[in-house]
Amino acid sequence: MHKYRLVMMLVSFSSCVAFAADDVGEEIGRRCQAQMGGYGPATVKGCIDQDMEALIALKKYPEENKKIIDDCYLLLKNHGYAIVKSCADQDIQAQHAAVKQ
Repeated sequence: MHKYRLVMMLVSFSSCVAFAADDVGEEIGRRCQAQMGGYGPATVKGCIDQDMEALIALKKYPEENKKIIDDCYLLLKNHGYAIVKSCADQDIQAQHAAVKQ
């Protein structure tokens, strides 16, 4: 119970710093706790930090990439925003390479 409380405090803090959208922070916190909780609070915090950074970055992508991001999100949302960002980055890079040919 103590580890869970610490994780939720970290999630709340991360959410307040990065966004006003508590739902997103809670979603990330729940997923990271479920997937990484067995590895300790530092790993959960790392997961939360990575996902928050990825989400912030995705929000800054140009509008022209929205469909790619949406497709990656629908396919990989259960794996977190860092994985969604990785998918989007690869698809965007592939799209740019295809245009150059």
